[in-house]
Amino acid sequence: MLPWLDYFMMLRTYEREGYLEVQPKKREAYITLPAIHAMSEGDDITSQLQNGSIIETANRIYAFAAWCSQEGAKYMDRNFALHVVKPELPHDLIYTLLITKRRQWWRPWKKTSRIETIMY
Repeated sequence: MLPWLDYFMMLRTYEREGYLEVQPKKREAYITLPAIHAMSEGDDITSQLQNGSIIETANRIYAFAAWCSQEGAKYMDRNFALHVVKPELPHDLIYTLLITKRRQWWRPWKKTSRIETIMY
């Protein structure tokens, strides 16, 4: 099990160092490309995409934004965007991971997540 408070404190460190910017009210966050790959399991980008660790990292940053917003589960019921940017200034967008929530027609009480990648 992931120790969430330790993980959130690590993300706070990433914020202080300028690698991550979370905007809970706007429901989005910005992270540098090296930071997201350092936080994701795998040796290279290809393995991180194949094993889904980048998606897990995006979901953890989503949970961190919910924690920062102090809304909790209600926050997690709506969409969230994680923008991956270049590490050098200006932080140009590379791609966005858009996490959307949808109800299943056969189980309308349950929402599922869908992640889309938008390339720039």
